[in-house]
Amino acid sequence: MKTDAERNLKVRFAKEDDVPVILKFIHELAEYEGAKDQIQSTEEGLRDAIFKRHITEALIAELDGVPIGFAIWAYSFSTFTGKPTLYIDDLYVRDSNRGKGVGSKLFARIAEIAYEKDCGRIDWYCMNTNVPGIEYYHKLGAEEIEWFKVFRLNRAQLETMRERK
Repeated sequence: MKTDAERNLKVRFAKEDDVPVILKFIHELAEYEGAKDQIQSTEEGLRDAIFKRHITEALIAELDGVPIGFAIWAYSFSTFTGKPTLYIDDLYVRDSNRGKGVGSKLFARIAEIAYEKDCGRIDWYCMNTNVPGIEYYHKLGAEEIEWFKVFRLNRAQLETMRERK
């Protein structure tokens, strides 16, 4: 039997007027991760990426019509599977709403989208310090990839690299 929270929980695609809420969630997540000073996202940038260039997509989780979480993702390609990979950049549920099935609903909807797009897999990163998140992902049945290292070039490094051509 569904709880009241589950009955009143809705997961939907983000609309352009959700951009301020998405940015607020990004800031809340960064604060939780101790990385608030690293946020460079703006409403204009999110609006451009999600609704103009369509290089990322987003979901909003609402409880009784109030946004309580979100997920944002993009696609890459896996030469190993020969299919697209749905890469979740962020999935966040406000602390006061955790444990109510919100994260599971978001993951289920993302899995449905990945399946419909014929993705070979879903990938995401999780900080080592996010122990509750890691435990939750294990409960979902997610595989933790120990043999993988993440590398990154930031915007300034891109400029330097670009000049090497």
